Amino acid sequence: MADEHMSRIKHNFLKLHELHASQSGAIAPIFGLMLMVVMIATGVSVDTARGNRIASMASSALDAAALAGAKALRLSDPTDAELTALVLDYFNTNFQQGSSNAAVQSISVVPNRQDNSVELVANIRVPTTIMAITGREHMDVTVNAAAVFDVKDVEVSMMLDVSGSMAGSKIQDLKAAAGDLIEILLPTDVPHSNRVAIAPFSTAVNAGDLAASISNGVDSRGRSMPGRYTTCVTERAGAQAFTDASPSTAKLNRRSASCPVAEIQPLTNDLDTLGDAIDSLAASGMTAGHLGIAWASYLLSPNWSSVFSDDPPVAYDNTDFRKVAILMTDGMFNNYYENANGTSVTQARALCDSMKANGVTVYTVGFQVPADVVPTLQYCATTPAHYYSAEDGAALRQTFKEIAKRLNGLRLSS
Repeated sequence: MADEHMSRIKHNFLKLHELHASQSGAIAPIFGLMLMVVMIATGVSVDTARGNRIASMASSALDAAALAGAKALRLSDPTDAELTALVLDYFNTNFQQGSSNAAVQSISVVPNRQDNSVELVANIRVPTTIMAITGREHMDVTVNAAAVFDVKDVEVSMMLDVSGSMAGSKIQDLKAAAGDLIEILLPTDVPHSNRVAIAPFSTAVNAGDLAASISNGVDSRGRSMPGRYTTCVTERAGAQAFTDASPSTAKLNRRSASCPVAEIQPLTNDLDTLGDAIDSLAASGMTAGHLGIAWASYLLSPNWSSVFSDDPPVAYDNTDFRKVAILMTDGMFNNYYENANGTSVTQARALCDSMKANGVTVYTVGFQVPADVVPTLQYCATTPAHYYSAEDGAALRQTFKEIAKRLNGLRLSS
């Protein structure tokens, strides 16, 4: 009986051993297959991420090339061959193929000379790494870009804060920023009809020789105003206080004997004239911001054509032009003269409403401004994207450059 029991145990043990051997033999290839699947999945993930990174780099480079191509179409009228060479040069400069081992297979350039736009398509081959073990040795990436250069010319007025808080490095930063904008808007090597005007302000505005004909030196009772014998101009009162009506309809006043050394500069494209106007900027006085806004409006207004008769502003409905005001300040609007008009902030907002109603695009720039100034600048800006905050001189210069480039009409269209 014992021998039979031992024989049965031995038989069962041998069966278990056979089963274990059978399972081990089956698991090994399954494990190997699973490991290969994991490796391939990892390889796909790594190579896909790398392809996406290269596609992003190529897309940025192609955008830059498209912008350059659209600008060239507008400004220099290149042949198709010249345009293609320019686009390729910009793309290759910005996309370093060697660092990624990617190879550009082709770039197509499709210009539209009627609307100064260009469309680009780049085909790029990216070699794989781990995916190569599956037989897929490369990935093909296609990126697209398109840009257009708006052909409208522009009339721009710059309201520039030259109050006492702008003294020192800040006034130098402002001069450099204004110069940058003018250099971009008024290129010397291409035809254009762009023009720029400048409205410096502080305690009042210096209207120069125009002051006598556009403003009152005495009040309604014949009493002399403080600025009667100066060229310092302040706001007008009455129904036209917040409009761009001609001074022949409602004159301004001279209620201050203090104003900037720098005079207003009417619209011009003369670089020397504008350069001299910028050089004359000097900081002093208080911040009558509403006066700067008013003059930014007057300098663009066709209603003031009789005042600026040598080179008058174009009509508001001239579809070949855009009218733009850039309002720059570094502080709270804290000085005003006509109590019935409200505070400087109240007047500023009303004047901005009037400008925008006339179709003027308004950009606002706060240069190291206190927080309580921001709401007024945001209110005056045409859209939230038209308000800029600059915290230092470099940011101010970059802001003016960016605005100038936007005004040039160069933009990506896809």
